[in-house]
Amino acid sequence: MISQTIQKQIRKLVLPLGIPNTVDELKLAVKEAFVITEEFSLQYMDSDFHDFFTLTSTDQIQHKDTVKVVFPSPVVLTFCYSGADVSTTQSDDALSSSSQDTLILSPQSSPDRLPWPQEFTIPCFSPEVQIVLEKAMEAYMRDGTLMSVQNVKRNITERLTQAIYAYTAYPSGMQIICVAEALVRKYPCLKEPGSLSGYYGWQMSLKYKMADYRRRLSKFGCPEVTCNTLKSKSPENRKPAKNVKKPRKAEVNYLPPYPTGQSEESLEQERLELLSEVKKRDNTMVIKAKMAKTFALRRHEVVNLSPRVVDFKDRWPALFNPQQINEEFRRITTLDLEPKFMQMLDQYTPNLLSIFCAKGGALGQTLQDKMVAIHQVF
Repeated sequence: MISQTIQKQIRKLVLPLGIPNTVDELKLAVKEAFVITEEFSLQYMDSDFHDFFTLTSTDQIQHKDTVKVVFPSPVVLTFCYSGADVSTTQSDDALSSSSQDTLILSPQSSPDRLPWPQEFTIPCFSPEVQIVLEKAMEAYMRDGTLMSVQNVKRNITERLTQAIYAYTAYPSGMQIICVAEALVRKYPCLKEPGSLSGYYGWQMSLKYKMADYRRRLSKFGCPEVTCNTLKSKSPENRKPAKNVKKPRKAEVNYLPPYPTGQSEESLEQERLELLSEVKKRDNTMVIKAKMAKTFALRRHEVVNLSPRVVDFKDRWPALFNPQQINEEFRRITTLDLEPKFMQMLDQYTPNLLSIFCAKGGALGQTLQDKMVAIHQVF
């Protein structure tokens, strides 16, 4: 159990499988536990110097140690005009100057999807909507008055749609219900009069708002939704509801865009280089880097082209290495394959053993013999 400091909040992180082997795995656990989308670094409290130092290895921390989550500060660039020349300087007090044009570059958030949380967190709305909601909550707490949502419903559904998209572009009906339920639980003043659940109208509004949001994303070339446009489908499948390609359960990074500065041609060149690298000995790190770089190209082939296994193996022989199978599973689901498999195996083992013991006939006798051997080992 590690105490985490996030934006001046001290919280606990429980790691059921223990402290991960790498810093990247620990950062992934922090992202999943606290629903963080921005990039950050980790620092640990050194017992000798009583100060925080950058965490470079998980061997530097132990049970109940304190780890700080550090977000990078925005970079402020001030453009000073001098005749025809433009000079760029970095200034700490640039925000206070009205005679200069200031550009604030915020840290770019990770393009990776997040797994759907166990409990959906309602995001903050725009300042004007928050003011209206605070006043409505005061009236609700005073006399139970429900709020008229005509003026703010569009802003609320738009912000919730963006929050949903951080997890998935194609939320299921149950996921939309979870969002609507979380909304009226946080703001009871938004309950609908006459509705049995109090959120059915919100549920339907979010459903249609997500469909409209996907249409807008397709115009900007978002691959996860453009693969389902009629132009992208084969002639026999050109119907809106036919052969819709969307993530299955646990598929977080279903169809990511190409990395910044990369195209299909450049990634194809990386794939050809990978064919040569995979033939070399002791070349694990290079293969791992190139496989991570070409992940988007590989997903485009799987989702859009549906190649045969034998053809896909010829194009991506490195993927059929056990280590890369684990890495690809982590890229798609953000989970580690082997620990997740062992965790679920431990969970279902008692039920499996009871099924084996209840089996009869020749198969049951065979299973009984194997069960005796298992009991002797343990």
